[in-house]
Amino acid sequence: MRGPGLINRAPALASRPCVRGGLLLLWEFFVMDKTKRLGLLLMALTILIDFTGFGLILPMLAFWAQHLGANAIGVGLMITIYALAQFVFTPVLGTISDRYGRKPVICVSLLIEAVGLGLTALAGSLPLLLIARFIGGLGASNIGSAQAVVSDVTTAEERAKGMGLIGAAIGLGFVLGPILGGALVLFGATVPFWTAAVVALVNALLVIILLPETRNRIDVRQERERAVVVGKQKANFLFAGWRNAWRNPAVAQFVLVNLFYTIAFTAMEAVFPLFSQHTFKWGAIQNGYVFTYVGVIVVIMQGGLVGRLVKRWNEQKVMITGVIMLAAGLLLLAFSSQLAWLLVSLGIVSAGDGAVSPTISTLLSFASPSDTQGETLGLAQGVGGLGRVIGPVAAGSIYAWGGPGAPFIAGGILVVLAALIALPALFSVQKPAEVCAVHEEGMGGKVHKSAKML
Repeated sequence: MRGPGLINRAPALASRPCVRGGLLLLWEFFVMDKTKRLGLLLMALTILIDFTGFGLILPMLAFWAQHLGANAIGVGLMITIYALAQFVFTPVLGTISDRYGRKPVICVSLLIEAVGLGLTALAGSLPLLLIARFIGGLGASNIGSAQAVVSDVTTAEERAKGMGLIGAAIGLGFVLGPILGGALVLFGATVPFWTAAVVALVNALLVIILLPETRNRIDVRQERERAVVVGKQKANFLFAGWRNAWRNPAVAQFVLVNLFYTIAFTAMEAVFPLFSQHTFKWGAIQNGYVFTYVGVIVVIMQGGLVGRLVKRWNEQKVMITGVIMLAAGLLLLAFSSQLAWLLVSLGIVSAGDGAVSPTISTLLSFASPSDTQGETLGLAQGVGGLGRVIGPVAAGSIYAWGGPGAPFIAGGILVVLAALIALPALFSVQKPAEVCAVHEEGMGGKVHKSAKML
């Protein structure tokens, strides 16, 4: 009965905007070049498995730290040290992937992540747990390299959709992981950690077998020769992303926007359980439902809607709209004392985050030369890691000083500042020339408005 039922309902389902967007995204995906499609699919699958594995340990991680003698400060330190490792190593891995290829970097990082998860399960003291989480953070520093794969296999016109697919995989991983992790805890406290380690190993195996190298070998050779010619030192090339951002104002502004909005969003995530406990007397189960609700909205945004919104407007308008929504949602959340207002404000925050994350990555790729995109995207993700270090610590301090809603107000103000910083960069970044050519051909030689600087 399931088959006929779905067939009979197909016209009604296809008439819904979100379903039409999903069908269009699938169609555009299947008509892509085979190599591009495989690379994009494998990266989405890699990120999905990666973040599902991370989500698996979320329900148990804080309790495992408490089991080893950590207080609230120790739990916060455990989160901070993981994010600190990502902050340091994500731009490094992005730069290495530009020089030596995406596939080996992603594969090795997944193996390191599996080691970190295994050590987390075996840790018998808090210092050992902190070391294990630092190793895990190093292994999880491959997101910039994964985004560089998307940049390699997509045109500028397709890039926002590709980044949106990666963002949707992240959101879906955060939806599936905590649910599975909560169920696995029933079989033992360390079962989620071992399961996540196995997931990381399987992920590495899939990358080895299926992922094609998307970094052009000629480009890699030319980049190595260029590095020799200009006399780069080893330490300089590893941290070249920082130097390139300093020299490129648009890149520096987008990286700063990424830092501010990440601080605001992670601060919200860190203190929301305390806020809901104070306001609604909620526990872990109710908060788990709420974070699933947030994840579903992010998946819907990044899985289909962002691509359609960018096609209708452009990356700049979608990004600034998302930033404004994030600020408004955080400010509204601070005063949400009823469930309906809470869900509305969280919906606005989630939709804003779902719009900002892929479009800011796309705009960073537009603002960077093709041979440094791994560096730039890796730097942006690393700075995002710094935001995840600062956000929880700052939120806890502001919560203790100003009350339950104070961190959301501070986050909203910070995102407003990010919007002001973003405006000059939005007007200075253009899509690459290939997009202009596509629009010229499609409109009989007339350049489409979205191909121009807006």
